[in-house]
Amino acid sequence: MWIPYSESVIVVWSDPAEADEAVGESTVFSEEEALAAPRAMLRSARPEIEDEQLKELSFTQIRDELIHLKPLDAEHIRKVNHAEAEYWRKKEGMRVDWSDKILGFDCGGQQWVSEVAFPCGSKEKPSTSDLDFIDDVKKIIEEEKIPAPAPIEQRWTSASSSYLSPVWSSDMESVFSWVGIIMYLPPAGEEGDEERERITEAFQGYQQQLETNLWERYGAFEHWAKIEATSPLLQQKKERIQRRIPMEMYESTKKLLDPQHILSNDAIDTILSN
Repeated sequence: MWIPYSESVIVVWSDPAEADEAVGESTVFSEEEALAAPRAMLRSARPEIEDEQLKELSFTQIRDELIHLKPLDAEHIRKVNHAEAEYWRKKEGMRVDWSDKILGFDCGGQQWVSEVAFPCGSKEKPSTSDLDFIDDVKKIIEEEKIPAPAPIEQRWTSASSSYLSPVWSSDMESVFSWVGIIMYLPPAGEEGDEERERITEAFQGYQQQLETNLWERYGAFEHWAKIEATSPLLQQKKERIQRRIPMEMYESTKKLLDPQHILSNDAIDTILSN
């Protein structure tokens, strides 16, 4: 997880535990110590907040509160990101637990997310495109003064033999990197609706900057669930996806196996139609 407007990156990995390892956590700092920086920032911004109320807030809840103070102010978001980096620095350690608890992740409140996948070599011959892509994302954020909150998530997977997958490859030794960007939304309601619209517009601009400048260059394709049919760049998305997929095979297979369009929807039909 990369932190925009900083040199910080949080590395998380999960390995199977030994059979005799007990559930538990080992860190240098306590949760109270890790929360010190974000709590101090929220206390400074909202001195009226009660101590008990502050203690009840989790890290992601504190981050939501901080971001919602000035969600489109890049300098404010930079400060929030630095507080987050300090939190994660103090969370360094090891944790043993059941897989559903380890793999589950508290992402905070409602949010806009865009995620793409692109090739980055193989296990035997990795390229630097995964790190180059992140460098370029961070440069665009800083040059355009985008109010980009943390994190920029990055993960890696093997290739897929499915033609419709963003990580399809004829070489099963290929490795792909997935990168996701995010912006957080305030709760819906009379006071929050206008701000949600402004954040939505800002996020679309953020995504379009990356799509226009980076996706084609790195061979990046969007996660199917993150494609918005209302995107002003939908036609470009459609053309790129159709150039990548063997459309004749897709259409003949669909006609054979799904003649009633039971497995289809408007978004898929729009993107994969002639």
